[in-house]
Amino acid sequence: MEHIVRKANREDLESLKDFMGTTEVKLHDLESWIDFCLLASDAESGVLKGTIGIQPFADSGLLRALVLKEGSAEEILYLLQQAIKLAKEKNLGMLYCVVNNKNASNLFYLLGFKEINVEDLPVDVRESSTVNAMKVVNNSKIMYYSINNVDN
Repeated sequence: MEHIVRKANREDLESLKDFMGTTEVKLHDLESWIDFCLLASDAESGVLKGTIGIQPFADSGLLRALVLKEGSAEEILYLLQQAIKLAKEKNLGMLYCVVNNKNASNLFYLLGFKEINVEDLPVDVRESSTVNAMKVVNNSKIMYYSINNVDN
């Protein structure tokens, strides 16, 4: 299945909330970072099939809402690559993510992410609800990516 990936805008907010309501992923304050979201739609039908977002914190961002229904590993990688490009476009210096399974870790390693200790995160990222929630999930880790690695 081929997807078209585009930046979300304010008009997408309700459809994105509806889409996320069909998943187990819960988002807080989506309205404040909708401009940091990408949408993946089916190329033929236009139906929303996935999303990825970046919750901004000063000059860094935290990956959120990575959902792709009926997607292959290659399509997930592509969506992640597009999020990295969006982070660069938004002048973010670092991108962080919370990972809690080995398959996801492997995908992030493939893209060049590295592990980081929670104590080494910027204070605003470390105190976010996402990072605090990961502390109670077994085998969770924080990974980071330096946006300076991205070519234009």
